[in-house]
Amino acid sequence: MKVIYATSELDEWIELAKEMQEKKGWQPIYWVTTPKNEKFIQKSFPNTHCQNFISATRGEYVPLNESKEIIPLDSNILLQYSHYEKIALKMMDRMDATAYSFNYSERLQLYHDFLTYWINAISVLEADYVVFSESPHALFQYILYAVCKENRVKVLRFTPTHIEGLTFLSYGIGGSPNYLKEMIASNPKTTPFAEAYLAKSRGEYSKALPYYMKDINQKSSVLETVKNIGGKLQRFLFSQTVSTAYKKSANVALSDAKITKYNLLLYKLKGVLFKKKLKKSYDYLTVEANLTKPYIYVALHYQPEKTTSPEGDIFVEQWLMVQMLAHLVPDGWMVYVKEHNSQFAERLYGEQGRTHDFYQRLSEFENVKLIASQTSSFDLIDNAQAAATVTGTVGLESAIRSVPVLSFGHAWYTSCEGVFDVKNSDDVRAVLQKIENGYIVNRDAVDSFLYAIEKVSFPCYLNPGNSVGVSFGEKENLKNLVTCLITYAKGA
Repeated sequence: MKVIYATSELDEWIELAKEMQEKKGWQPIYWVTTPKNEKFIQKSFPNTHCQNFISATRGEYVPLNESKEIIPLDSNILLQYSHYEKIALKMMDRMDATAYSFNYSERLQLYHDFLTYWINAISVLEADYVVFSESPHALFQYILYAVCKENRVKVLRFTPTHIEGLTFLSYGIGGSPNYLKEMIASNPKTTPFAEAYLAKSRGEYSKALPYYMKDINQKSSVLETVKNIGGKLQRFLFSQTVSTAYKKSANVALSDAKITKYNLLLYKLKGVLFKKKLKKSYDYLTVEANLTKPYIYVALHYQPEKTTSPEGDIFVEQWLMVQMLAHLVPDGWMVYVKEHNSQFAERLYGEQGRTHDFYQRLSEFENVKLIASQTSSFDLIDNAQAAATVTGTVGLESAIRSVPVLSFGHAWYTSCEGVFDVKNSDDVRAVLQKIENGYIVNRDAVDSFLYAIEKVSFPCYLNPGNSVGVSFGEKENLKNLVTCLITYAKGA
């Protein structure tokens, strides 16, 4: 079996590839990797094409078999990939360090370059599988994903649930794997682990808050602040910059648009100031939620992030979700929209995902209200007729708390009872009608979904940053990643 790996800089991926080669005959033929792991991959697999991730984002590719006739882009190919194109162009927001250096023509050219490269690369490589450590949310990887899906190369994607590290294997960005549906249908029995999670999610919000949100919301001590600043300074001074589209003039080619440390620092400082003003704009427009009125609770995603790009599909533009609800909810219902606290976090990149105009446009709908950020999410869930999200954790929390959910993107929990996969106006109308007619979430079926998730998942972390929220080490992580692949790869 010939395999393409598109993974994070986690050391375990190299060891996983060794074990899969030994146990299943998987031969790595191409690897999209980081500078940190590139030399180790080349040492372990000398015949593997290694594509440096940073170089790839700048349009510098590993040359393959140039003797094979080139497949050029034509109208048929562009139409075939037109849906991916929209997602790809939006995905480039996170490549634009200053949020204004990367115009439409340049984005379209880069998309065409990537698409040309991967269509021809897949033709040369003739891979059987492509392995993604998570949703392919870097442009180069996303176009690889698109070409593999369209050319029937089997896609294997590790899907994190963020429930104590539980991870299962999917075969694309959307849809639940058949083995998960079969496990749900088998009506699996209770497990202590799932029961503990269900009890926590049905309790107080402060105790159910995900670990990554606790980190965002928690105020650091003076010593922790000094350590954090020191760590950031060290990374700033000694790490490569990944942003690609910083250009001082129109005469600079995209491949040469490499941001300097000075300009990156300047941009980050501007970003912090922008987010402070952005929060003031949001707070100015917010109101206290009237929990006695019928309403839909919309929990916005932090952006830019993989949960909306690519997992949100066209609803990466969250305004579309709110607009649809504003026009379709029954008379007398409100749409309560609450911003994600991470959008204003200093250490994140919220300035790339939101504008002042975004909040202003939402507030212009008569039945849409922006809700104060300190309002408890569980209070908003418990008193709502339904919750709406693209793919957020709030969807699963709502179903667990017996509140129906409209999920507009490709959420990993779509197969859960009480979660309705909606993509258009007819879908939304049908679900709202069902809720008006007295639909009640079946609590036992929700519990069965969580039991099924535990039975088909493995405790894993998929990149170094995620290792913070789990209680196991590298050896167990490697073992679980390999077991997950061996158990479920054949279903792709």
